[in-house]
Amino acid sequence: MIEAAQKKAAGDAKLRNACSFEVLDATELISKTHLHYVRFNKAFSNAALHWILRPEDKRQVFFQGVRNVLAPGGTFAFEMGGLGNVSEIRAALLAAVGKRVGLKRAQEVDPWFFPDEEWIKQMMEEKVGGWKVEKIERDWRPTNADVGGVEGWVRLMAAQFLQALGSEEEREEVVKEVVDVLEIVCAKPGGGYMYSYVRLRVLARKV
Repeated sequence: MIEAAQKKAAGDAKLRNACSFEVLDATELISKTHLHYVRFNKAFSNAALHWILRPEDKRQVFFQGVRNVLAPGGTFAFEMGGLGNVSEIRAALLAAVGKRVGLKRAQEVDPWFFPDEEWIKQMMEEKVGGWKVEKIERDWRPTNADVGGVEGWVRLMAAQFLQALGSEEEREEVVKEVVDVLEIVCAKPGGGYMYSYVRLRVLARKV
């Protein structure tokens, strides 16, 4: 994406010398003081924060960092997995992995954090401060499996769960157990599979 943006900017005389691009850890924006002097008008995130906010100690500093690089009145728009997202998949993974390494360990390797509206408002407006949440909604978005089916999704998206297991044999056992359950739970009567995606959408303004 950075390369595509650089190429687009280079081909536009108005943008060529007006844009710069960086790859940074989103949880470390608070320490990137050179950005605090730029003061951006807008920030956005799509389908990433449920991974970024997984470590509990990174949540507050993330929102502080975004706030600090925005100009007063600047907006932050984001969409992420919300409470209830892929709950059938998550339950199957926690059960299968937890059976082998214990539920506590399975929870530790769970790579996702799916908050609700109340958590977002409390974190941004009260805990961090300097934010006004202007619009927030949580929406159930049933999503059809792609050509990889249930197994492809589990192997790709849930790789961190599988890494907690001691051997390749155990990993394959877990994949089979999880897929066997999900191909029942997620089956569409007319064929194919459906995942229960829940999207949390937020528009917040720096005050």
